[in-house]
Formats: sequence, structure tokens, C-alpha cells
Amino acid sequence: MSLKSLPAALKTAALSLGLLLQAPVHAGLISGSWDPEFGPALPHLSWSAYAELTASDDCTAAVGDQTVGAGTGGPCADARVNALFLQLYNTTSFGALDWGLPSSYSSSPPHSATFAICDTNLYGDSRCGGNFWNYFSLSALRIEGGSVVGLQATVNTSFLAQDPGTGTDPWPSSSLGKLFSLKFTLEGPELYCQDCTGGPIKSSSEGLRQFLVTYKDNGQAKFTDSTGKALGVVLDDKGQVLGRATSINAQFVPEPGGLALVLAALGAAALARRRRGLPATAARRHAP
Repeated sequence: MSLKSLPAALKTAALSLGLLLQAPVHAGLISGSWDPEFGPALPHLSWSAYAELTASDDCTAAVGDQTVGAGTGGPCADARVNALFLQLYNTTSFGALDWGLPSSYSSSPPHSATFAICDTNLYGDSRCGGNFWNYFSLSALRIEGGSVVGLQATVNTSFLAQDPGTGTDPWPSSSLGKLFSLKFTLEGPELYCQDCTGGPIKSSSEGLRQFLVTYKDNGQAKFTDSTGKALGVVLDDKGQVLGRATSINAQFVPEPGGLALVLAALGAAALARRRRGLPATAARRHAP
């Protein structure tokens, strides 16, 4: 995606966006959260994203990859991205973000910067900070087990990590004041540092945690735990479904496929320990 094709870069803003929706107000809401570190190109920088989509019950009952957009036909033709919130933050100063807390929507210079962009159909939503435009091009959704587990979309703007007042001071400091762009693949999101040396440079996906919650047209969560809390799908950095949980940081209950992967990984680790002749306790102690 060429920078020339992007509208003016969004600058950081000390936004007071209010509370995240605790219950969906849009029919067929899907919420997604992602929280990785950027990687060696920008050490000590992490980023977190939260997105809201809408899709019908017929769409989320489909199976596999579904095309999106007018004229494509199929149950997901009318699905759309409504809002995206991006936060860049210093890993050394902040922990994993909880988009259920209002503090996640406010910049805290020089340690974190929040960006908010929303589709025009959300005009008036105070969380969006006045940034309304046709920012999103959603082309596909991946559906598994009645839940949206991936989206393919471009984000038609860039994000300038600088103090909007001075235009020079980096927010957050670990961003070095660089320009970033974001897109989504069916396996997960990709954040790029557009003007890093040798760039554009893509954020590392190592350790990426993905969490998506699907609601029905009546506003109720499709899946809940024994207490009635909404259950979302937890995915790894390759888009593989691992299980279900109540938040991105909560312990998840493995799905059958995810459980098989966990057991296979444990078996491989045990085999490697036997080959090295190390006791299991020593291997765990020295693991990163």
C-alpha cells in the first residue's frame, strides 16, 4: 500500500473516549483484540488494537472463508468494519491493555499514544474522537465453529507517532516518532513502520495473541461461560484457534484442535528433553 494512496496521517491524540461498550449496541457485533510487541526494529515498543465489526447471524453461521462486499453475494456480503482503535506504548512502562477500561482509550505521553478511526455510520460516537471516514476495505471473513476468527481488510490511513502539539516529540518515546500503517490478513493483523531504516518493516508476529468475540443479531453473545460472561475465541500468531476465554488475557479452555496442538507441543518438548538428557524440571527452569 503506497503512502500516496493514504489520507493524511492520523496524529496521536489525548482522547477521552469514554467506556468501551460492555454490551453490543450494533446487531451482530464482532469485537477483536490484538496485543503484540513490535520486534527488534523498534525495541521496547508494543502495540494493541481493538476493532468492531458487524455481521449477520447467517454470516457467522457459515463455514470457512467468506467473501465480503457489495455484489459478492453470500451470507457475509454486508459485513463491515465499523471502528478501529490502535495504541502504541512503551513495553517497559505499560502492561497488556484491557479495552474494557477507559484508560486504554487515552494517550499517556510520553509512554502511550491512542488513535481512533470510525466509519461514517458511527458518526456521533464519542469514542471516535471526531475521526469519521470510509477508512476500511473489508474483503473476507473466516468463520469457524459459529465464530468470526479472522478478517482480511485494509486500513486506509496511516498513524504518525508524534506529539500533535509540537509535531516533533515521539509518542510513545519508543516509537521514535515514526509513521505506521496497519492491515489485516485472515491469519492476523500486520503493523508496518513505514519510514524505519530499510522499511517498510513489519512488526514481529511472535507472541501475538488474538481474541475475537461474536454476538448474535439480538445482541447476545453466541457463546457464554457458566456465569453468563461472553466467551471469545483465542488464536495464536498464525490464526490457529486455541480455545475460548472471557478476555484476551484470561486462561482459555482449549478447543479440540487447539488441545491437540498443545499436547503435540508438550510431547515434542518432552522428546527433546530426553534426547538432551535433561530432567524436565531443569528444562522448565531454563526456558525463556
